[in-house]
Amino acid sequence: MKFAIVGCQHYHIKTFIDDMIREGHSFAGIYDPDGFPLAQQYAVTYGVPTLSSLEEVLDQGVSVIGSAGPNPGKIDVVEWAERHDIHVMTDKPIVIDENGVRRLRAVIDRKRIKLGMMLTARFAPAQYTLKRMIDDGELGEIEDFTFLKPHKLHPATRPGWFFDKSLNGGLIVDLMIHDVDMLWWFTGKSIVGHHALLVKNRFPEYPGLYENAIVNVLLEDHITATMKSDWLMPEAFESWGDGRILVTGTKGRAEIRTSGDPLGEPGPFLAFTDHVNKTRRVDILKPPASLTADFLAQIAGQPHRLTADDVCRANAMVVRIDGASTKLNSMSLE
Repeated sequence: MKFAIVGCQHYHIKTFIDDMIREGHSFAGIYDPDGFPLAQQYAVTYGVPTLSSLEEVLDQGVSVIGSAGPNPGKIDVVEWAERHDIHVMTDKPIVIDENGVRRLRAVIDRKRIKLGMMLTARFAPAQYTLKRMIDDGELGEIEDFTFLKPHKLHPATRPGWFFDKSLNGGLIVDLMIHDVDMLWWFTGKSIVGHHALLVKNRFPEYPGLYENAIVNVLLEDHITATMKSDWLMPEAFESWGDGRILVTGTKGRAEIRTSGDPLGEPGPFLAFTDHVNKTRRVDILKPPASLTADFLAQIAGQPHRLTADDVCRANAMVVRIDGASTKLNSMSLE
């Protein structure tokens, strides 16, 4: 198949490009209506043209597009692609409000195209290994989750819309969508209660940016979870941030450190402790397919792990949690 990128404003989309090329598909070009520098950079890197319009994208005869443009416009891109029978893989999130959720649900229900979203955590080896451990009963009955995701802000690399919550969606919608999806993926249990707090104490130059978010949720069967994301990570830290996932069950406790130990071994690792044995590192398994290969299986009508319903569920839940959140802004003039 031929594929193109429509909206190129986040480096996440590079994974999709690389995977599509690796799977043997032809990269036709990049269209970014805002002319964001990343689009030109990737065009040079991959030796493809920068396209000037959606009509020129159609002229390439593409069957699939990837999209990592501004969050408020992604659903417009999805609906445009649907009208032309083009399958879509987007960066997350696809939508940032309830109207967007309704439009997304309508696209999925019409079933004209296949839809994917870059919920990359499902396809990360450490998270996949933890999922296997949970499914195999090694942790016993699951009781509690903690997700920690401090991020570097890297303001020089961000487009202007990123700093406005009304356009970006904010920490809960933009970042915690991974955690909300993993709660469902790990347990198959729905969220039945939630309390969320967004805080702004920093970055007066970005009045629309809330830099700290804490969410507590209750799942079915009284499983609890805490999710924390922020833009407070020191810029000198070795990676994008110090992401951690902790899961406690009746038989033991597992922890993923997505960036490894900055004072020890690098790279993601998974540790497990039970009631008999001291903490040990767990050998990490390779997932059976990449996110992109899984999406291509969906297009081909073959079994796949991430469904359009999963995508809609995750988008809808973070929009709902964010809409009910308490917002504390120490810089507000009100």
